[in-house]
Amino acid sequence: MPPAKGPGGRKKDAIHFVNARPSSEVERAKIQRLVRAHVGKWISDQTKDRTTGISDPSPDVSEEKLFVEPPSHPPELETDENLFPSSSSPSIGSSPRSTESSSTNTLSVVRASSQNKPSVVVVPPSQSDSSNPPRSQSHKNPNGWPVGSDDDDPDSPNSSDSGEYIEVIGANVLDPFQTYPSRFSPAVVHACESYCLTVLWPGLTPGSNNNSSDVLAASNWFPLSLTEPTLFTAFLFGSLSHQRVQWVNRWIPEGAFVARDQQLLQICEMETIKMINREVQNPNRAVCDAVILSVMCMAHSVAEDNDHRRQRMTSFTAPMRRLQWLDVYGSLPPNLVHIQGLIQMVNLRGGLDNISLPGLAPILSFSDIVTSTTYLTPPVFGFFPLRESRRNITLPDLLGYTSLDAERHFGHLRQIGLTSDLIETYHAMHVYTTIVEGHLQNNPLAIDESLLADQRNLVHFKILSLPTASQIDGFNGYQNNEIIYEACRLAGLIFSVGVILPLPAQSSPLAQLATLIKALMQFFNTPAIWSHPHARVTLLWVLTLGGIAAENMPERAWYVSLLRQSARQNCVSSWSDLRSVLGMILWWDTACDLPGRNLWSEVEKSFIR
Repeated sequence: MPPAKGPGGRKKDAIHFVNARPSSEVERAKIQRLVRAHVGKWISDQTKDRTTGISDPSPDVSEEKLFVEPPSHPPELETDENLFPSSSSPSIGSSPRSTESSSTNTLSVVRASSQNKPSVVVVPPSQSDSSNPPRSQSHKNPNGWPVGSDDDDPDSPNSSDSGEYIEVIGANVLDPFQTYPSRFSPAVVHACESYCLTVLWPGLTPGSNNNSSDVLAASNWFPLSLTEPTLFTAFLFGSLSHQRVQWVNRWIPEGAFVARDQQLLQICEMETIKMINREVQNPNRAVCDAVILSVMCMAHSVAEDNDHRRQRMTSFTAPMRRLQWLDVYGSLPPNLVHIQGLIQMVNLRGGLDNISLPGLAPILSFSDIVTSTTYLTPPVFGFFPLRESRRNITLPDLLGYTSLDAERHFGHLRQIGLTSDLIETYHAMHVYTTIVEGHLQNNPLAIDESLLADQRNLVHFKILSLPTASQIDGFNGYQNNEIIYEACRLAGLIFSVGVILPLPAQSSPLAQLATLIKALMQFFNTPAIWSHPHARVTLLWVLTLGGIAAENMPERAWYVSLLRQSARQNCVSSWSDLRSVLGMILWWDTACDLPGRNLWSEVEKSFIR
């Protein structure tokens, strides 16, 4: 007899019945594999169906275990059945059996979503008597918490009643059979997984045009974690760390992170470190995708229980601080021990091009950009975009301009020592800010975060990759043009760190950049260097950006004094005059006007004195 077909002639998925109380280990293992496969397929289908509104490598990794550094003060733990289901729970890597407390699970056939695909939806027992399935929680409020969506209500006018799917009525958990590779309780696992799937991952690897079915992490990382105990535990750690930063900064409700969550965060950190240490001793596992992703979770998460991670803003007022959770991960300076291990692992794999897990290479690239920015070093890896279609794309193609456009706007700066690469990077930053400004003014909700993240990351990658003056061919001991080039490169970095990739003050290198410019200018401050008309205009721009970056620093007074002298020599007597000059180089009113006005106020006061 041929298989039954659903509406439209589509073949129905088979329904598998499993025994909740297997009579043998063989049967239990078979059921475990079946359920894991089903859960993995379901979560992949769910993310595709749902729509939302919003240094040298080591020759042997097994001998390199420095990057999995245990905490200096292990927490004092208390056994609690809320964290661990029971003292007889299986060890990590095995799957606990379903308990009677999960109640009898029943299956019912109901109408499908508008995509006309079979899917599994988990609802709590309290909803089992209702005729309406639960609404999707893929939408997020401004704080990043999921909220209900009327669009997913089958009774709404926009929903379709075609097709069928199986609804599992259980305990409102992603894995009602508890097949996840962890010894933590179902409530703990469900809370962390839900946070990853609905809050963390959609922001970290956003889909094109905010389409949740295109979220790389949710559709690829979660199914892998169901068969990778180390990765699964690392995700629990990363989820709790992320929540804690949001709680510390009061971006989520006060009671959303409690003392027990902090204890669990520390437990997960220790467990993940132990498991990674075991993995790297196995040559067949040491540099696999799951272990690399686990180490990356460790590199950008912390388990500290103090509040000094509270986000501190820089002088610039740049938007898009939340893009790819930059505000969260920027509040947690990268762990260099884990970062070094991560670099070694990727190098042993042959680079990012050999990373096969979707979404991993782009996030490794993003991690490298953030780390390089914090420590003002060139990126270690090449740029890797979120979308495969944008691989090896050039800046002009990604941002939609030509080399002629860049030459028209900034080509005159070549006369004073700027290189073609620096000129193009300036223009790319100008175009990027124009793109963001247009989105913010027209329809902020229609922003394609995936494309915008790739544009931002590539622009910043380019300014980070520019050589210093002493690294350029033909360097002749800091001649006039070389001094101006270096000053402009450093000022461009200030603009990019403050405006393009606006890291929080904890990780921002703005103070270091202000110090570097001052040292350069003091050592080579001769009138001949800045005698060219274009050079005089550029000097005002460099001093203004350096002065903004030096806010609340001893160097601020030096910038104010030199800016006052330069303004007098160029007949600049008001903020509007200075603002006109700054616009001739690189400026963005939205992010720069407020700190610029504050700096000019200090200059005006110095005029009076």
